[in-house]
Amino acid sequence: MNFVNVISKRFYNHSKVYGRYLGILSMLGMGMGCFAIIISISVMNGFENIVHQKLKGFEGDIRVFQNIYDPKWEKIDGVKKIIPFMERKIVLQANDVTRVVSMKAVDEEIMPEFYEIFLKGRFPKAGEIILGQDLAYRLGTEIGQEVYASSPIDHTIGITTPSKMRFKVSGIFSTKVLNYDDQIVFGTLGDGKILFSRKKKIDGYDIRVDRNFSIEKVKKRINSMIRPESSVTTWDEQNKSLVDAMKIERYATIIVLSLIFVVSTFNLVSNLSLISIQKTKEIGILLTMGASRKSIQHIIMILGIRRAGTGALLGFFTGCITINVQKQFSIIPLPTEVYFLDSLPMTLYFNDIILVLLISFSFIFVASFFSGKKLSQLDVKEALQWVK
Repeated sequence: MNFVNVISKRFYNHSKVYGRYLGILSMLGMGMGCFAIIISISVMNGFENIVHQKLKGFEGDIRVFQNIYDPKWEKIDGVKKIIPFMERKIVLQANDVTRVVSMKAVDEEIMPEFYEIFLKGRFPKAGEIILGQDLAYRLGTEIGQEVYASSPIDHTIGITTPSKMRFKVSGIFSTKVLNYDDQIVFGTLGDGKILFSRKKKIDGYDIRVDRNFSIEKVKKRINSMIRPESSVTTWDEQNKSLVDAMKIERYATIIVLSLIFVVSTFNLVSNLSLISIQKTKEIGILLTMGASRKSIQHIIMILGIRRAGTGALLGFFTGCITINVQKQFSIIPLPTEVYFLDSLPMTLYFNDIILVLLISFSFIFVASFFSGKKLSQLDVKEALQWVK
C-alpha cells in the first residue's frame, strides 16, 4: 500500500504543465460543485424555516377538531399554549369593494401570546379585526377605519338572513404569502359567535408545541385522549401540498446542481487520461518490474481522489465557513420590503452535510475507478515503446 501511495504522489507532483492545469480545473470544478450545493441547500433550509415559522404563526403546530376542551391536554409534555377557534367564510366590504375571505375568531386574551405575527397596530378586541396587507390594500382601508362583515346563512340553527357586523381595523399583518395576506382576517371569539350565530360551540383548538419536543409525539398523546368522532392533524398534514412542493423544489435543485459534478467528472477523467499518456513509460516499467495491474489501477484511483477530493473538501469547508459568517454577521442583505427579512437565511443540518459529501465523493470515486481500470489494462509492449 505504501508503494501505491508513493507512486501516486510522484505522479501527482511531477505532472507536466498542461496536466497540472487540468488537475487544478478538476479541483476547482469539484470545489465549486460542493460550494454551490451546500450554499443552495442551506438557503432553502433557511427559507423553509422562515415559511414554517410565519405560516405556523397563524395556525399553531397541531389542530384538534373537537368542540369540547379537555384539561388533560395542558399536562402533556411539550404543549405550550392552547387556543379555541371558530373559522368561517365571510363577505367583507369597504369603500364599495367586496371580498370573500376566511375569518378566524379566537380568544382575545390568548391571541397575543399564541400567534407569532408580524403586525402593524395591535391585536383585536371586541368589535375589531386585523387584516392582511394585500387585503387591506384591495379594500382601500387602513388601521382605524371601518369595514363591514356578513356571514353566510347557517342552516343548522334555522337562520334565514345573514348576520352583519361593523368592525374597526386594529392592525394589519404581513407574511408575503398571498393566500394569507389576501384571504384571512382575525377577530375575537365573542364577535365570531355573534357573526356566525353560534352560541356555545366552537370548531376546535390550535395547540402550540415547544420546539424542544416532537410534534408527532404530542399529536399521538392528544389523539389517544379525544373523542372517536374528533380528529387531530399537524400543520404539515394540513398543508401537505405546500410541504410536498418545497420537498420537490429541494430535490430538483440538488439534481440540477449535481450537473456541475457531471461536468467536473468529465474534466477529472480527461485529466487522469492525460496523466496516463504522460506516464505511460513509467507505468510500463512498473509492470515489467512486477507491479500488478490492480496496483496500477489503485495508483490512478488515489491520484484522482486526491486531486478532486481536495477540491471537494475545500469547497465544502468554504461553504460551511460562508454559512457561519452569514449567520453571525449577515453579510448578504435582503430588501425587507420584499422578503420581510434583513438578511439571507442559511441553515445547515447534519443530514445535508452527509448528502453533499456522499454525492461529491461518489462522482469522484466512479471517475477515478473507471480511469484507473482502463489504464491498468495497458499492454506492456505498447507501454515500453515509450522507453528510450
